[in-house]
Amino acid sequence: MSRTWHLADSDATEAAGGLLAAALDDVAVIGLRGDLGAGKTTFARGFVATAAPDGMFAFSSPTWSIVNTCPGSPPVHHLDLYRLAGVDDLESVGFFELLDDIVLIEWPDRVAEALDEIDLVVTLDRSGAAGRTLALERRTPRGEAIATRFATALDTTD
Repeated sequence: MSRTWHLADSDATEAAGGLLAAALDDVAVIGLRGDLGAGKTTFARGFVATAAPDGMFAFSSPTWSIVNTCPGSPPVHHLDLYRLAGVDDLESVGFFELLDDIVLIEWPDRVAEALDEIDLVVTLDRSGAAGRTLALERRTPRGEAIATRFATALDTTD
């Protein structure tokens, strides 16, 4: 059975990103799915604010740079794969060398061949003028553990 959560606005979306970062206990690879304007970058902003607060001064969408790295221990790599065409492009941006850190990926389906690396996928869907819905897809045992902690945190904020 799949669960979804309602996020009332951008503030709630950003807060949910922070809750996901707080649910990590180690490195992880997290995918963010959603149409344009669904809130992926807003979610990522909250995630980075919690996971790598020293990197917040430079937070921006990596749409043109592909990868933004925020200092932390471990560092957080925020990727936007919208402009990539395949796995060869992933190799050219050094994706596979980042997997020992925290990796947050917008548009992971652009390089579906690399989805085996993803622990957890967060899907954001605009639900009209009344905010967004958030759904989780667990991909690995590590993703399952993160999702359990994240779901508990989301449930306590409702």
